[in-house]
Amino acid sequence: MLKILHLAMLAGFTLLTVAILIIMRVSPNTTRDESYERILQIVTVVISVATLLIGFNLFRRKIIELHNSRDTAEKRMEQYKTALIRWWAMIEGPGLLAAIGLFLTGNYAFLALAVFHIAILAFFMPRKENIIMLLNLNSEEVARLEKDSKQ
Repeated sequence: MLKILHLAMLAGFTLLTVAILIIMRVSPNTTRDESYERILQIVTVVISVATLLIGFNLFRRKIIELHNSRDTAEKRMEQYKTALIRWWAMIEGPGLLAAIGLFLTGNYAFLALAVFHIAILAFFMPRKENIIMLLNLNSEEVARLEKDSKQ
């Protein structure tokens, strides 16, 4: 389920960015107001850096907590899903803002920032081996979680 959600978020984000590029090529907007471009760049970069730092620290703290937790595997997995989805949203949000900045201004610096966020989101694809290690799951817990996910 996590892989499907991740792929959907990544594909949607990428398709939106590509659609904006196509719209810019097909119908260039010559009436773009560049007066707010610099401010939008600064705001977008600040939001990007802040959400990436805050989001990663929140995610890392939650993973450490879950790794040391004595809760059931099911409860740890549920909390992991919540933390991971929140982290993905904190990656995707500023990237979407950058894509909107690209659309509004036509400045390709926004495209570079959006592509950077796409790459980060792609990097944090869920992998079974990582989940097992991060949540400190034993083979019995893994088997139980796999059985539950197939039902």
